[in-house]
Amino acid sequence: MAKILDPDLLTYSVDSATNNLRFNTAARTIQLVTGGSLVAKDGVTGQCLFSKIKEVLRADANLPKYPLPVREMIHDESMELVNGWTFADSATIKMIRDCGVAYVNAAGATTAMFACFVTLGGLAAGTPDADLYFVQSSASNATTATFTHVNTGASFGVNELVQIYSDTNGDGTPDYDYRAYAKVFLRRAGYTYDESSNIDIGYPALTYKKYNFPITHSVDPGVTVDDTTLAGYTGMAIEWFAANQSFSLGANGPYNFKQTITAAGRTHQEIYSWVQWRLRQTSDIDAGAGNRTGKVAPALVFMDGETLKTRLLDTGGTHIVNPAGSSLNNIAEADNTGAYRTYPYVAAITLEFDSYLQADGANAKYWLWDAATYGTAGATLLVDNNAVPITGTISGPAASFGFNYPGSPVNYVAVAVGKANGKTAVATGSIVASTANKAVLVAGQERWYSNP
Repeated sequence: MAKILDPDLLTYSVDSATNNLRFNTAARTIQLVTGGSLVAKDGVTGQCLFSKIKEVLRADANLPKYPLPVREMIHDESMELVNGWTFADSATIKMIRDCGVAYVNAAGATTAMFACFVTLGGLAAGTPDADLYFVQSSASNATTATFTHVNTGASFGVNELVQIYSDTNGDGTPDYDYRAYAKVFLRRAGYTYDESSNIDIGYPALTYKKYNFPITHSVDPGVTVDDTTLAGYTGMAIEWFAANQSFSLGANGPYNFKQTITAAGRTHQEIYSWVQWRLRQTSDIDAGAGNRTGKVAPALVFMDGETLKTRLLDTGGTHIVNPAGSSLNNIAEADNTGAYRTYPYVAAITLEFDSYLQADGANAKYWLWDAATYGTAGATLLVDNNAVPITGTISGPAASFGFNYPGSPVNYVAVAVGKANGKTAVATGSIVASTANKAVLVAGQERWYSNP
């Protein structure tokens, strides 16, 4: 089926519990009841319903005896029930499409307003209804609400009325007024996230009309860890701060931030997966004094190819504390100015040892010298990205090190000295901006060492 556009597809009755469209003149209510062409999930457009009401007014002998239930529409996206008429129940309200609705009482006061929220963009098959939701408050711990009719495999997710104003007494003192704010979220595990507010779509205030929120998603290749595993991670945290927090990224900085993600040595893929998981929680995810519900907290990170980027929020920039050293090249952080800050490029070099050096194990030693000073009394060792000199005893087929790349190639001389099994080996080369730098030390078999 599809949403009803043709009034002829609706049957009606006045003061009778039959047909699709039922008028109760005593209660002054209008009710939609499924059956025939009317399917609750598909619904009926406001324009079609308005047109059918006008046709009933012309065709029925009794309904015109009472104050008219509708005011002429200004356009097809807004309808007013007037003279105290209302819709009979929430099921009716949730079947109206493409049109906002207002209730006006007999005295001319507006007692209720409903905006029509339409999300434009497809939802993947199997998307749980609870993963598309909305809030009507900008509070960091706002209560979420779900929609009644969520569509997958279509060009839209929802087309549904949401009440934004209530003044039951019609005295100008509302029971509640949500016309200033609404935000729709789409957060499904393993998929990209999306969110859109009335401000984002250019409406600083809401009224009883249709609003299109662009909301869609796709499979997220950046999520590489399942929820069960993420729930077991320890030492990680997200915190919002009132004051600036100053951090350096290696030798770069310091820069100011307002949020931190404590990574506890996790890789950039693990950090991204964990943050996305936290943003689907119904609990407070702020490790500090604040109270921020995960499901309504703003998106903190995104993947740009292989690079994990943090977002500049309304509160400020976001810094990742203590990520894995192997991921430093894959992180870019938005500071309070919105500029992206990165670590100095961390190259990597691997020293590979032949089987004879490996056989000597702790009796064999290696050094990585700065070629500019090697061969002199002042020879210096190159240091890794933690400022530790690159030297040690051999404990396997290879030894790998991070290296803060200075912006131009660094020439090296790699030396290894075996003992009873391996000879000596020398390799030269340059460390370039790559994680695939390699020095191969082939010593060969030692045949003449003796220490009787």
